[in-house]
Amino acid sequence: MSTASLAIPAVHPAPGPVGVLLRQIRAEVHGHVRAPEFVVPVIVLPVVLYLIFGAPRATEPTPYGTLGTYMMVGFSIYGVLNVVLFGIGQAIADERGRGFLRLMRTTPLPSWAYMGAKLGLAGVLVALIVGLIGLVGDATGAGVSPARWLPLLLVLVLGGLAIAPIGFLVGFLSRPHGAGALALLLLFPLSLASGVFMPVDQLPQIVRDVSVVTPTYHLSELARWSAGFPASGTAVEHVAVIAAWSVAGILAVALSYRRMVGQQFA
Repeated sequence: MSTASLAIPAVHPAPGPVGVLLRQIRAEVHGHVRAPEFVVPVIVLPVVLYLIFGAPRATEPTPYGTLGTYMMVGFSIYGVLNVVLFGIGQAIADERGRGFLRLMRTTPLPSWAYMGAKLGLAGVLVALIVGLIGLVGDATGAGVSPARWLPLLLVLVLGGLAIAPIGFLVGFLSRPHGAGALALLLLFPLSLASGVFMPVDQLPQIVRDVSVVTPTYHLSELARWSAGFPASGTAVEHVAVIAAWSVAGILAVALSYRRMVGQQFA
């Protein structure tokens, strides 16, 4: 007489908070980088824009470096804005439209892990975009050195996380089908205020006056200073303005998320 043996599955301990966050970040990254409709406009477009506008004049000298390096910084900032507005803002709005946030509240996944994963995704994508533009710029002879590009990478990753509340507000406050249009409406003015397409001091006076109160203007000044170009004001002043915008944005995001949950509108 034989006795059937029952296999008892191994019990794996539940992951801690860090493990939960890392798994959610990995899921966010995998879900976005496998979608061509996201990769092309958000990740590839800034590199293509540099190739079109920056590469032909990459080796042209300026008093503080090549024109190619200056334009590399500009289109890297454009990439940061793309990630914040579309990688966070439009993505959250799309998930709201599909009822994903309502579904999420029925699972053990905490809301901080969901939002933290969006920030982790933003950091990964910004690093990827800035790294790609750095490689392309080096290949086109812009003359940027790793010693200069690595501080710039750090500034833009941290700066992108600091202005990420803008994306969360787009995602939580806009209509799901209107988030893309709102993101576009914000993208071009913020890019203009950052000197992506032309130096801010060459813009009309009223545009310059508005630009200096935006967080992206101060992020662009820090980024260009990191790349060896002169910046108006001091680094401490720019960091202080970005931090103030970030704190105000975090408070606004917390209030808007609470209001959204209270109304069961996700």
